Amino acid sequence: MKKPISNIAISKIFLVLAIFFAGIAGYAYFAFMPLYLDNIGFSDADILVIMLFMGLGIALSSSYFGKLSDRIGKRKIFFVFGISIQVLVFFLIPLNNHIFYFCTLNLIRGLALGMRMPPSNALYADLVELSNSKDESKGDTSGSEISGTQLSFLSATKSTGWAIGVLTSGWIVDVFGIESLIIFLVIITGISLMLSLPVKDIQLKDHIQIKNEEIEEDKNLEMGENSSPKIEMDGKKSVKPKVKPLLFVSIFFRHFALIPILQILSILLTDAMVPDDLIGIIIAINPISQIIAMIVVGRIIDNPKITEKIILAIGYGLSSIVLMAYFGGVVTEMIGFFVVAQICLGTAWGFIFTGANKYIVNRAHKDRAQYLGKFTFTLQFAKILAYIGFGFFLWRIEGIIPQMFLPYLAIIPLIGIILVYWL
Repeated sequence: MKKPISNIAISKIFLVLAIFFAGIAGYAYFAFMPLYLDNIGFSDADILVIMLFMGLGIALSSSYFGKLSDRIGKRKIFFVFGISIQVLVFFLIPLNNHIFYFCTLNLIRGLALGMRMPPSNALYADLVELSNSKDESKGDTSGSEISGTQLSFLSATKSTGWAIGVLTSGWIVDVFGIESLIIFLVIITGISLMLSLPVKDIQLKDHIQIKNEEIEEDKNLEMGENSSPKIEMDGKKSVKPKVKPLLFVSIFFRHFALIPILQILSILLTDAMVPDDLIGIIIAINPISQIIAMIVVGRIIDNPKITEKIILAIGYGLSSIVLMAYFGGVVTEMIGFFVVAQICLGTAWGFIFTGANKYIVNRAHKDRAQYLGKFTFTLQFAKILAYIGFGFFLWRIEGIIPQMFLPYLAIIPLIGIILVYWL
């Protein structure tokens, strides 16, 4: 039994490292690609349209490739192929300056992101669950359910990559110029690709067989007629509740309210007279807070008295506080409000992401990549609709400024608190 367990551990390490470096490149792109586009002459409206195509690509592909990954029982191939496409896209960026060219590249990158993210997250869950199953067969009674602590490890790794990505790329851009961003993206994404190659795919049929053997053994040894029901992995029955659509609806409202403001956060900070050298630091508070929140929430959610519903509700409440704190910073021009907002923002996402992921991976076994893809789709769909609605008011109604929306947007995440009651 030693060899397969060792292979699982090695695969987890390489997968987490690959996702870590992908996160570094991803957040560097998110933070500084608008500046790169501005530097080569695109207007703010052009940049918004270009970046919108990336969200469109993710929305179009994430649910499809998640479902396809579940159907064929393969995860790694989608991660490797998606990362490879991203390396190619970064190579192609400097070759043309036409807006249609950048929209196309961003659409392709979005499709690649949707291809790699749900399967890679599902692969990590598969590896953890299989490792737990083998530990259980050796006498560990903690069970094969994926714990919040185990999920938070991957989430904290992603957030660490985001923090390092924005800080490192910011330093590189400051020292070597905005053109150096492309070289940085190619190198970091290439490292992610190389690290993904040693990862071993989980054969889902073998995984299901292990689960069925455990169920049969439990029945023979101790279960009896009055024991609690187990999950049947053959696809015929499942007594464990599935993922409810209300989860995605609640996340939609939260993301719809926040994303437009996050996209113009640097503008809000500038208007509030925050010094330029502090803007990057304030923005970086978000991923740093996420790291802490992911670790803490991962431990809290493993308490049997703390359900995913409670964790999600706290996250939605904090999201509302974020928008009110931004409004306070805009009105008073006090940096402290923005600092509080960023801390709450990172903490809120730590609660929401951990709660939602644990809810999904422990309710969807054979189709968890599909549901993780729906989760990603919801985020991008909310972003697209928010951009369209936000842009309509800004461009069509004279005298409207983004700051005017903040008190009203703060109400929207509270809808999530009501919806999660029925999860």
